[in-house]
Amino acid sequence: MLTHVDQKNNPTMVDVTSKKVSIRMAKAQSLVQLPIEMKPYLNGAEIFLKKGPVFQTAIIAGTMSVKRTHEMIPFCHQIPVEDCKFQISINDNLQVTIICQVKTTFKTGVEMEALHGAMTAALTIYDMCKAVSHNIIIQETKLLAKTGGKHTLLGRATYGLVLTGGKSKRMKEDKALISYQGKPHAEHIHDVLSSYCDEVYLSAKPDQWKGTSLEKYKTISDRLPEVGPIGGILAAFEKAPEANWIIVACDLIYFNSKTIEKLLANANDDMVAICYKNEEEGFPEALCALYTPKAFQVFQDALKQDIKCPVKILKTSAIELIDQEEGINLSNINTKEEFLKATCSL
Repeated sequence: MLTHVDQKNNPTMVDVTSKKVSIRMAKAQSLVQLPIEMKPYLNGAEIFLKKGPVFQTAIIAGTMSVKRTHEMIPFCHQIPVEDCKFQISINDNLQVTIICQVKTTFKTGVEMEALHGAMTAALTIYDMCKAVSHNIIIQETKLLAKTGGKHTLLGRATYGLVLTGGKSKRMKEDKALISYQGKPHAEHIHDVLSSYCDEVYLSAKPDQWKGTSLEKYKTISDRLPEVGPIGGILAAFEKAPEANWIIVACDLIYFNSKTIEKLLANANDDMVAICYKNEEEGFPEALCALYTPKAFQVFQDALKQDIKCPVKILKTSAIELIDQEEGINLSNINTKEEFLKATCSL
């Protein structure tokens, strides 16, 4: 059903008053093929003409366009743009790749803003370069990624993994089965992830959850349980090496949708992982992170060097480190005393 017409077939803006505010991101790409005549004007990663630096001007124009999308597209909502970034590159064949990424915290997404920005940047490049040659081809413009709404699109499958294979020695009972939200906590985390991931699995020892409420969930057997969480992470990538994996430990008692939304909003294919920064010591929180396919080789190489600590691995890797904020709390629970204190605050 079309959403921009009402019951009388009149054009209308979509009513978003009942929608939930969430962190939303969209990334769009435009391609521009420049003619060989532009080669003499290329200096490093920029084209310099009498009108000025082409790509820098395109970024300014694209950013202005993002902020005014609602003025150009009839039924777009006026969205508070909280972040807008451009990446413009050119290859040896003079094909220009424009990527526009937009973020907001709002009730509806920013796909049109990202597409509008990328397309305006492409048109600006055309306008700047047409004095040299009109043989410029603006090729495809497409959406690469979007997060925060009903559907997540990151350009590849995104799976979730709840780490439940730990021994819980200090807690003296399985942390995955402890109820904080009226259900076993691993089930709560699984349910939150299911709203954002194509598939969600538990990482566990074979038959670990047989006879419990967790046995109904898909499981990835940790074939290297003696090496700790890195074994579960590697087992996940062995199952789906080309997917993104959101890895979450089962003892994060404040885990919620906002925790996932911020990870997804900062998704970056150039990075090994997107991680929260530990508030006290600044290290990457490896067990609540979005891992890209690049992580598979990184973790394999680390294990060959007998490096088993995910935090230590990420400290020397290319990662996107993001801050925790109000509504996001990565505190974990390891003892009965911590459990009693935490349940009083929930």
